[in-house]
Amino acid sequence: MKKLINLLLGYGQVRVTGAYPERLLNLCAQHRLPFWRLEWLDETTFTFRIGLRDLERLEELADRAMCQLQVLAQRGGGAAAGHLKKRWGFLLGLAICLAAVSVLSRFLLVVEVTGNETVPTAVILSELRRLGVRPGAYGPSIDEKETANEALIHLPQLSFLAINIYGTRAQVLVEEAVKAPQLLDEKTPADVVADVDGIILDIHASAGRAMFSDGDIVTKGEVLISGAMELYEPEGSSVDMGYLMVRAAGTVTARTWRTLEETIPLTTREKSYTGQEKKLYSLRFLWGQFDFFENSSISGGMYDKITQTDDLTLFGRTLPVGLTITTLREYTLEEGALEEAQAEEQLRQLLLQRLEAILGPGEGKVLRTDFVTRVEDGTLTVTLLAECEEEIGKTVEREGETGRIYGEGSAPEENE
Repeated sequence: MKKLINLLLGYGQVRVTGAYPERLLNLCAQHRLPFWRLEWLDETTFTFRIGLRDLERLEELADRAMCQLQVLAQRGGGAAAGHLKKRWGFLLGLAICLAAVSVLSRFLLVVEVTGNETVPTAVILSELRRLGVRPGAYGPSIDEKETANEALIHLPQLSFLAINIYGTRAQVLVEEAVKAPQLLDEKTPADVVADVDGIILDIHASAGRAMFSDGDIVTKGEVLISGAMELYEPEGSSVDMGYLMVRAAGTVTARTWRTLEETIPLTTREKSYTGQEKKLYSLRFLWGQFDFFENSSISGGMYDKITQTDDLTLFGRTLPVGLTITTLREYTLEEGALEEAQAEEQLRQLLLQRLEAILGPGEGKVLRTDFVTRVEDGTLTVTLLAECEEEIGKTVEREGETGRIYGEGSAPEENE
């Protein structure tokens, strides 16, 4: 431990020469000047080490002992500090660097968002930027709790948001809100009607009255399950019991036939690059951007703009410092012919995607598909004929109130 302290404070290695050099050792002991590493070179000369703060006092004692004192070397932190006193430029630069670090360390360099899955990080960062939480912002001026509450008001997709600032890093912790289930309206009566023409394969009414049976042919708009439940009078009674209104529900699976069509011109205009390129450079630092160009386009031509940004990273963290290189590539448009087979395949895939979107994921299946292709006036047309098995019922509300009994002829009219 003493060795470390001596190294930090600094020490000097001295050589003492005299007729009676042991007198100097006695004086050092009397005045309590610590020394170490004593080594005799001969009867009149020895070397030892002593702290830098005691060198001046040692010189006075050496004069009293009539000895010659020579400082061979100075080492340690104290010696280094002594040498730096003469280097004013270095000290000034060091002071400026320390001041810059102490000031810049209070500005945000990184804003991190964790905990989000479906809500894009860019959406959260955009709202925080509007509230002043962004790279380059002065950290102590940000009210973390108030800013988090304000951000939650404008981000209903989140149920929790907290901001923690650690020096130059702002950590944003979020939790996404769970969507409330849609409540089923049980007060308004409704019918289940056909959304498309088809042949019923299976009909099941969980509420209401089924109007068709398996194997029946239905057209779009017909009522499949009625919300008007006819009440039958007791045997031998002539009293009309009327209709009870309910919200019809159930499933209706049917075989359907759908026809979809897409067209595409067989002549197209393609890009032909001229080989002329222009590169534009810009530097982003904290909240500012510095452009090193005047004209941002290629005069008199059409061009693609390709932007590449390289951000500076430190220990795996992205800093708000980056270089953006924008490349402009000039091109002209030339007439070209589209290969018919390739165009037909593209339209087929597009039609199948449309059909899948209409049926819905996991809600129907395609039994058979046929394609019809024709070319007229330079335009390719592909028609898809598809036989499907799908759910065709949709709920359509009607006038009235569920649970209410209407007399004969007074029940609200069914949807047509």
